[in-house]
Amino acid sequence: MVRFRGLHIVAGIVAMGVAAALGTIMGLNNTAVFTSSCVVYVAVSLFVQSRLAKFRTPLQGLPQHLPDGVPLERTAERTSECPAEQLPSGEGNAA
Repeated sequence: MVRFRGLHIVAGIVAMGVAAALGTIMGLNNTAVFTSSCVVYVAVSLFVQSRLAKFRTPLQGLPQHLPDGVPLERTAERTSECPAEQLPSGEGNAA
């Protein structure tokens, strides 16, 4: 069974609808209703995402918390000492 990963988005959309309905009932103009609804969407979706992240199991194969003093292994070493050789030439940029 595939996990649904967009629950925070759904919760934000529902909260946005509730905020829009409350703003209309309170007599706010359309700009105020839209702005407050967007703020509520962002706040609720970030809150739900942080809460769900605490309960989800960590992905297998990814490094977990490292003890203090343990350095991370580097995946690629530098090929030259001069970093200027690795910079792009800038060709093809639309100016």
